[in-house]
Amino acid sequence: MGGNRVDETEFMQIKEFVKDMDKTQRIVYYEQKKKSVGIAVLLSALIPGAGQMYLGKVGKGIIILLTFWFFLIPYIYGIYVAYKSAKDYNARLYSVIFSEK
Repeated sequence: MGGNRVDETEFMQIKEFVKDMDKTQRIVYYEQKKKSVGIAVLLSALIPGAGQMYLGKVGKGIIILLTFWFFLIPYIYGIYVAYKSAKDYNARLYSVIFSEK
């Protein structure tokens, strides 16, 4: 996916940017740039892939989101089929047990 290469490029640029800063300036810069772990986790829990997008890894986030839906749709269909099959079975069973023939 190339995400690590992008990260490395960004970090090299940041390293160059902060090289002449004193410790206080570096602390301020770090506090401004850092990402919230809690927000990343919450976003991922609410919308699969959103945490990755928040971290700047949009492509990875989209892949996670699409993969989630790819597997979620058959899962939901399976639940529906089980529901429908159980209802049909019970209706047929009732018909057989309580028919007058």
